Amino acid sequence: MSGTNDAYNEVFIKPVGKTGKYSILLACVCLFLPGMYLAVVHGLVPPAPALFKALLGVWSFAIVFSIVEPIIYFTMIGFGGTYMSFLTGNLVNLRLPISVTVQQVADTREGSREAEVVSTLGVAASLLASQAVLTVGVLLFLPFIDRLNASGSPTGVALKFVLPALLGAVGGMFVFRNAKLGIIPVTLGFIAAFLFPKIPSSYAIFPLVVISIASARFLYKKGWV
Repeated sequence: MSGTNDAYNEVFIKPVGKTGKYSILLACVCLFLPGMYLAVVHGLVPPAPALFKALLGVWSFAIVFSIVEPIIYFTMIGFGGTYMSFLTGNLVNLRLPISVTVQQVADTREGSREAEVVSTLGVAASLLASQAVLTVGVLLFLPFIDRLNASGSPTGVALKFVLPALLGAVGGMFVFRNAKLGIIPVTLGFIAAFLFPKIPSSYAIFPLVVISIASARFLYKKGWV
């Protein structure tokens, strides 16, 4: 078993971690390039108060998300899947459902080495497929984009429900696998949404995740799950 672990770490974990870290760092640098281009080439520099106000508005939730989301989703999409998902986006509405589905199809146990590899392959395949579909879709629907996204159009209305539908489907997949584990967090989630409808989701997710883990551990210790 020790030899297998060493091979797994050397062949998979270390290369994935190295590639992931360098890719994320490169992406962080690239994020500043448009602003630097505008400032250096065209001399377009926003006033300091306006820039600070804008940054403060973004940082107020981005910092929370940057800490909370990797902790939440790492256990579901794995090591390699986390790097790719946070680099390319569409984590909740595409990468997470893909990861869950491929692990179920391959019949792997969450958190195992097999699930890690399967999840990474699934997320990687979804990146290639989504880029291909997106490219073809943009080329085909470009002449109709304004009409499809027009306020009040059937497509515009339907698009507002895509993310809730995906979250409900993924959540239901986990809940129905063991309904007892979902009783406490789902109930508290509904109560929080009812009592504090204006609270940002970034502030509500982390406490509910902690409560979910604690309640699952409690139910496990009691022998109820």
